[in-house]
Amino acid sequence: MKQTGMTTMLRYLPPPLQNALRRMQSSELEQIQELRLRTEKPIGIRLDKTECFLTSHGFLTTDPISAVTVSAKDMEQTFQAICEYSVYRYTKEIREGFITLPGGNRVGIAGTAVYRDGELTGMRSISGLSFRAAHEITGCAEALLGQTGGGMPQSLLLAGTVGSGKTTMLRDLCRLLGNRQPVTLVDERGEIAAMHRGIPRYDVGCHTDVLDGFSRAEGLMTALRVLTPAVLICDEIGTAQDAEAILRVHGCGVPVIASAHGASVRDLEQRQAIRPLLEQGVFRYIAVLDEKRQGELKTFRQVAVG
Repeated sequence: MKQTGMTTMLRYLPPPLQNALRRMQSSELEQIQELRLRTEKPIGIRLDKTECFLTSHGFLTTDPISAVTVSAKDMEQTFQAICEYSVYRYTKEIREGFITLPGGNRVGIAGTAVYRDGELTGMRSISGLSFRAAHEITGCAEALLGQTGGGMPQSLLLAGTVGSGKTTMLRDLCRLLGNRQPVTLVDERGEIAAMHRGIPRYDVGCHTDVLDGFSRAEGLMTALRVLTPAVLICDEIGTAQDAEAILRVHGCGVPVIASAHGASVRDLEQRQAIRPLLEQGVFRYIAVLDEKRQGELKTFRQVAVG
């Protein structure tokens, strides 16, 4: 397993928080799934879905009293750093509630909503930052691909809850298929390929074109018009615009592999944006990841054609 997460994110933290994390054992540091900063609260460390705290000596503890506390100044310095000291440049990302860092790592943002004319325009008084480490696990999608007979250019919907490994699985599917045939990856949030100066930091396949930063709907249409993909891949569909674009792609006969948030097929059937795709038979396969065992399948369904 190759992990490129937490150590690369330390540079965004002020010295007191950096120092505590650097005192951790390197094996523990690399196992961190989420680092949570909350103003005037202890540093939260999530390992295997369990959150604990961190002492100034780099030890994990369940006692919040002995843990390092995040000051308001720490929070402000960290927020400015992840925004590259230009909060205005990140208005869109802040409005959506997260910022994607180089390398595909992601920071969720908590704070006070700012509305203008009834529309959410941003956040102020940032009170929480949640750093999520990106993972590259080469080969993790081989079992899923095997369930389809090994070839799969047919449409697949990959579902799971937060932290179940959807992005990691989608990235490896992209690598496997992109080493065989032309694939276009629509990477709206920059988490799958983690492009840097036009070069993906993760292996997404030698025949893969990446549309980095495109909205899913616009990226899917652009790929269909100009890149002639054998397979289209995108993450986290969830809007009416996403669904409309996927229906148009389906109508043109190009398979789509996409992820969506959901703990079960029933969850997916109840989502307004996903329901029409399922009703019209867009996806030949539906796979749901296990929320308790990251990266493992809980459900795999082959949808009958016609």
